[in-house]
Formats: sequence, structure tokens, C-alpha cells
Amino acid sequence: MTAFWILLLALVVPALVYVLRPLGREPEPFPADPRPEELKAEIAALRQEARELEGAEQKRVLGRVVLLERRLAELGGERAPAAVRRLPLAAWLAAALVLLVVGVVLVRYTLPRAPGETITTSSQIGGERGPDRAKLAKLARLKEAAERKDDVESWLAYANEAWDLADYNAAAEGYKRVLDLDGKNLTAWKRMGILFFMSGFPEDAAQVLAVVVAMDPTDTEALLFLGNAYSMLGRFEEAVGTWERYLEAGGPEPERVRSLIAQARGQLEAQEANASGRSPDGGVVYRAKCAACHGENAEGGLGPALAGNPVLRVDGALAEIVNNGTGSMPAVPLGEDELEALAAYLKGL
Repeated sequence: MTAFWILLLALVVPALVYVLRPLGREPEPFPADPRPEELKAEIAALRQEARELEGAEQKRVLGRVVLLERRLAELGGERAPAAVRRLPLAAWLAAALVLLVVGVVLVRYTLPRAPGETITTSSQIGGERGPDRAKLAKLARLKEAAERKDDVESWLAYANEAWDLADYNAAAEGYKRVLDLDGKNLTAWKRMGILFFMSGFPEDAAQVLAVVVAMDPTDTEALLFLGNAYSMLGRFEEAVGTWERYLEAGGPEPERVRSLIAQARGQLEAQEANASGRSPDGGVVYRAKCAACHGENAEGGLGPALAGNPVLRVDGALAEIVNNGTGSMPAVPLGEDELEALAAYLKGL
């Protein structure tokens, strides 16, 4: 960083001198206007010509002399253009201050503020604060140590730190190197599986995380994301079973997972109803589409409670909200028969 600041000063100072140098030059005087001398010479010539003429010709020439004398008087009355004055010291200082402020703003908001820091990682972890700059500096030191030692422990420490900072590209780099060195490392496999899921590859995620869970059935993080991957693939029975194992293992987010289980069960019931051709059941629709946010029994959760909600008494209100969304709630596409079944179910709670 010291070399960076030295280079920055070496570029800024000459640029500042170059920009401000013209302001300190002595103003060059304006050249004299040649027109008055030309008029004087022309007037003298006309007067000489008038002496040799008579009558109307002499009057015409003398009239021309009068016009030229008036023009000469007008030119003589004009002020010469004012010379440009040198700027005072205060103007120099003001210009220097403006350039300094612009430079500070550019450094503050565009240049890295710690080894390895970028604008993206800074915004992810709030790199404006001292402790966060320290975290980035620590991450850079861990990477340097991992590259130097090239062992499992060093790369795992770097990858875990990057994971905690939500720098998932760096984390993936670290975990991949861990697996190159130790193909049986469960932590690296688990995190790579989660990264597969987060990148939109649920099938790859399910394959990797299923192996991790088979090796360690109590790893709640792996169980949570394995259930998520099964759900994204439409394998709801496996998702429910995996999340139930998460609850049995004492996972830290039981309420969230219970909502996911309710939603998956609703999806299963909806699939069965569609397969059998039965009319939609309001409870099934609710558990499939609404329970994850509004609670398993419509008691409220991420969204408001729906049991006894006065909006249900307003004709068309429920359909309007479901079809178009409101606030943070997205639109939920439902058919007319599903909407009718859902409304009947909610009113009966």
C-alpha cells in the first residue's frame, strides 16, 4: 500500500502543477489597434485631395473627411481591453483544495481499502468500517499462508474465513484445493454441495450432500440444504424426510424448517389431488402455497395471520391479493377453483 500511495502522489503532484501553471503567468499585452493610424492617413490624403478640388466634388470629399474624423474619435474613446490579472494566492489554494477533495473522494469510494479487497467484497461485508478492513486483511494473510504452505489446514482456514465473509468465489477456490489435497474432507464436500445449490445446480447439490449426510447424519447444515435441493427437484417426500431428520438433530432454525415441511406436504397433497382428478381442497392449497409464510395453521409467520383476518370478509379482496401480490408478498397464480377452495378453507378457521 505504501508503494501505491507513493505512485499516486508521483502522478497527482505533476498533474496539479501542470493544470495550475497557466494561472501564474504574466498576462500578455494586447497589440495596438492599427485602425486609428489607417484612418489618420486616409483623412490626410482626403484633405490634400480637397485642396485641389472645387464645387460639389470638394464638398463630397470634405463630407468623407468628417465621417472618418467621427469614426476616429469613436475609436479613440474606446478603452483598451483590460489585461488579465494574475490570480491571488487564495485562488491557487482553492483550486488545490478542490483537486484534493476530488482525489480523496475517488480514493475513498473506488480504490481498494485493504489487501485483496474489492468494491464487491467491500459492499458485501460493509468494508467502510475498521473491523471489516481487518477481516479482509486477515483473509489476504490466510490466502498467502495457504499458497505458501499448500496444506489442508491452511486452505481450509482460508476457505472458512471467506465463507464467513460471504465471499463465495474465494470460498469455492479454497474448498476445491482442500479436496485436491484430501478427497475425503467432509467440510469441503458439504460447502461445495451448498455452493452447487446456491448456483442453481440442485441435482449436483443433492448428490454431494447425500454423501455428506450418509457420513455424518447429524450435520444440520448439510441436512437443511439437502432438503432444499430435494424440494427444488420436486422430490417432496425426500425433502420432508430430510428436514424431519434436521429437526431431530436439533437444527438451529426449527420454525423455518417446519414451515418448509408444511409447504412440501401441501405440494404432495396437491400432486395427489391433481393425479386423481379431485376438486381442489382448500387445506391442500393453503399448505402448498401459503403455509410457508403464514404458518401451518394460518397463525402468522413471515406474513400476517390469516385465521380471522377481516380481509376475508371483503368480496374479491383475497383474489386481488393472491393474484397480484401486495407489499413484500409476490403474486401466487391460482385457478378460480383453487381460489374458491382456499377462501372457504380460511373462512372456516
